[in-house]
Amino acid sequence: MRKLIEFDSGLKVVLSTNEAVRSVAIGVFVGAGVVVEKPEQNGISHFMEHMLFKGTKKRSAYDIVREMDAIGANINAATSKTYTFFYTTSLDTNAEKCFDVLSDMYFNSTFDAEELERERKVIFEEIDENEDDPFDVCSEHASSEALKGTPYEKTILGTKESLAKLTSQDLHAYHAEKYVAGNTVISICGHITEEHAKELVNNYFEKNYEDRSFEYPEVKKAVEHANFESVDKKIEQAHVILTYPCFAAGDDHFSTVNLLTNVFCSEMSSRLFQSIREKLGLCYSVGGYPAAFKNNGYYTIYTSTNKKSVEKAVIAIKKEINLLLEKGITDEELSMGKEKLKTSLVLGQESTYSIMKAFGSRLIVTGELLDIDKMIEEIDNITKDDVLAVAKAIFDTENVCATLVSDGLKINVLEVYKNA
Repeated sequence: MRKLIEFDSGLKVVLSTNEAVRSVAIGVFVGAGVVVEKPEQNGISHFMEHMLFKGTKKRSAYDIVREMDAIGANINAATSKTYTFFYTTSLDTNAEKCFDVLSDMYFNSTFDAEELERERKVIFEEIDENEDDPFDVCSEHASSEALKGTPYEKTILGTKESLAKLTSQDLHAYHAEKYVAGNTVISICGHITEEHAKELVNNYFEKNYEDRSFEYPEVKKAVEHANFESVDKKIEQAHVILTYPCFAAGDDHFSTVNLLTNVFCSEMSSRLFQSIREKLGLCYSVGGYPAAFKNNGYYTIYTSTNKKSVEKAVIAIKKEINLLLEKGITDEELSMGKEKLKTSLVLGQESTYSIMKAFGSRLIVTGELLDIDKMIEEIDNITKDDVLAVAKAIFDTENVCATLVSDGLKINVLEVYKNA
């Protein structure tokens, strides 16, 4: 059973009950990501995610994890460009304990100044770690360029400069503004009744809210453009990412986009993998995926290869794209793509965590309830012409951006791509 429950405060709860399991996954989603950050506070959403675990008015940082370990529960968190979420997975008998801890973190985190200074150093280490990964560097630059001119162009981690200025008072102010009922979704999945779920949400969340409303800001659409960026790193391989404008989160085309991705670039049987890696031997890694946000989206094609093979790999990728746009996909590829998508959806229903995250993220990003049955129906109705139309909408040669991370390679990847 899947149900949306709305409380008087504006809090939304999406509940998916499953009597066949003995676990419960609980996720608290807050519309706090880079999209609502001011430039000078870039990274504060992610910083707050860390600080939620660093102590409340009645629990120390150690108490939080010890109490979860004592009942065998998992607790973790993540921040995206759109939202922050923290969650637990546990036995159904321990659902109330998990609600107690999650609500305590949500409402009563102290953002202690000493803990903040220690965690600031930890996040600096996280930034340095990302800088040591050339794929992360390439992805970050490519994403920022694809979303240029929108709030999404900022990095999730922020910069050392922006983070160095953040104080405990800044986090308290940000929390008071963003961690409110109208900007929060609770997603619950597993062996729990509707009555019990409502009772727990009411006792641990609804009763604790003050009368604070939240109006999500309008996000403009990125202007389509072409650009090439090269980043120098002391690395052996060269990393290349091509980005194209794509559909926004919740768009009706997304089932078709996902089918196209399966067939063209995300599986070992996909065209790009078979051509660029298996037949030509030009790389170890090659693939692609869509990224979707409120009113924005982009599509990524990536590869990493030795410096001598960059031009060959880019030309080969363009050749496969041209072939796709000229002839579309085959009946066999359409059938295989549909089965993969439907299998992925159905298997995902067997994980309480996966369902909790899928339902919660969909609701906090789009305001809509995810409908698995509707998605399966949409997949069944996709035609080859639908896939071709979506491919033509995405792979626009005029509005493609290219990012190269290498050890001083002097190649304009965008020019190579456009002239291929």
